[in-house]
Amino acid sequence: MNIRFSYRRIDDNEKKQLKETVNKDSNGIREVLGKFDSDAVRLEGAVEKHGSKALYRARLKLHLPGKTLVALEEAGNGNAAIRQAFAELRRQVKRFKHLAKNDYLWKRPKRRVELRSQLSGSADLDREQYKEYADLVKPHLPEVYHFIRRELAYHQSLGELSPADIRAEEVLDAVVARGLEGLSNRPRHLEILPWLTGMALEIIQEEMHASRIRRRRVSTEDLAPTDPMDISDDEDTRMYEFYQPDEIIRMEDIIPNPESNNPEEAEAIRERALLVHHALSLLPPPWRHTLVLADVHGMKMSELAEILHETPEQLQQLRTCAEAFMRDWLGQHMVQDDLEQTTTRELLGSPLREPLPEELQAEILEKIIPLE
Repeated sequence: MNIRFSYRRIDDNEKKQLKETVNKDSNGIREVLGKFDSDAVRLEGAVEKHGSKALYRARLKLHLPGKTLVALEEAGNGNAAIRQAFAELRRQVKRFKHLAKNDYLWKRPKRRVELRSQLSGSADLDREQYKEYADLVKPHLPEVYHFIRRELAYHQSLGELSPADIRAEEVLDAVVARGLEGLSNRPRHLEILPWLTGMALEIIQEEMHASRIRRRRVSTEDLAPTDPMDISDDEDTRMYEFYQPDEIIRMEDIIPNPESNNPEEAEAIRERALLVHHALSLLPPPWRHTLVLADVHGMKMSELAEILHETPEQLQQLRTCAEAFMRDWLGQHMVQDDLEQTTTRELLGSPLREPLPEELQAEILEKIIPLE
């Protein structure tokens, strides 16, 4: 792969640091390309600093045989802008390879089996290391599971994902598997919960990309149905409807039962919680992630900066905007006095009220720790 990169309005000392980031992430592109890498592949990039604001813009253009991929990202510092642009480019390269190999023709049942089998572990780890990893992640599995369910509910309500794409249990399986594989590379300054949550966000984002590809692509080897809306002959649909008819996560399903002996009060609390979740579903994902992870899961802005790839200052601005939008929207559907007397944390609710199913936790931990 041939690389050409330019730096604009950046002094020599900062340029040296940015070049190191570019070199490191360029190697990541080479790894993702694999056998697609050749002398015919050309990467062009530029990072530019705004003249009067603390804002950087990174542009990347990857020329592949028969395809050109482009990524454009902005951030408060040059390294973050470059990392985000390369992350987007890596996603596009994976998608390009996905289409080139006709991966979109794979059936969902096979995909589910492969996903759940990732926890087979590595032969390089002994039983004691497996146990240490299990003890490390076990306390955080309920909270990560709750976050995953909320995220899937938002995406399903917007039509961006369906239960046939991926389930909360599969995401949690994949998070634990990915954590096991990348345990040695975990940033030591990052706590376990933010680390696992960051991987959950990555996996859900990857599945959304794959879902969009599946919806857009149609196999030329299959005969078109007489009625375009008739999906009764689809094998995946029949299997899904037979085995998992109720797997969709509705907004109502992620609302904990109100702790009140007064039926009217309990219903009022439930209706308010449902309104809050609908308001959250209207937020841009970065706004929602910042607000939920900070006010529901209690993460620090420094931790969020690590997993959301923004500065703490920018995330604080996102959180302020998200809270203002949510309260403004709720103000149109709730009594204003009730809204003003309720904190954001109280509005959003607790992440630990709905426990992780015991059988699911036992299944995951059993797969982490090999049998004697």
